[in-house]
Amino acid sequence: MMKTTFLSALILALSTSATFAQQPAQCRSFEATIALQMTKEGCLSQIDLCTVGTVMSNEPALSGAMWFFTAHGMAETAGLPSLPKTLQSYAGTVVVTAKGGTFTTTTAGMYDTESQAFSQLDKIVKGTDRFGNSTGRLILLTGIGRQGGGFDSHARGELCVNE
Repeated sequence: MMKTTFLSALILALSTSATFAQQPAQCRSFEATIALQMTKEGCLSQIDLCTVGTVMSNEPALSGAMWFFTAHGMAETAGLPSLPKTLQSYAGTVVVTAKGGTFTTTTAGMYDTESQAFSQLDKIVKGTDRFGNSTGRLILLTGIGRQGGGFDSHARGELCVNE
């Protein structure tokens, strides 16, 4: 009888702790600003184009994170001959490293060399730890070049954060 009571108590304790450990991810929208700078440090881009910046966001899991973009390729006139030559399309990846996890995106964007402005769409393709349930979520990033170099950028998107 005592053995049965002990086993029942152990099973109850283990199942209760497993319930607490497996909290569902909270999916929520966010906004952020990122002051991006060109960087050579850690840049593995074949076209020698990487940017890095610190994320400032209303999403606590993202605020203070490092945003690192690596360009994989560019095409003049966005690959469409009817567009002005000042428009360039690009593709790459972003790795965001935050407290409690990272996520990686695939990126496709447009850059206007005349106005020094860009717009890109990022799709999260991989996440670790807190961001393990963010795969498939989208982020839209826009930016304008600033005097002295770099870009002032604004991001909007959705993350699923494991609390």
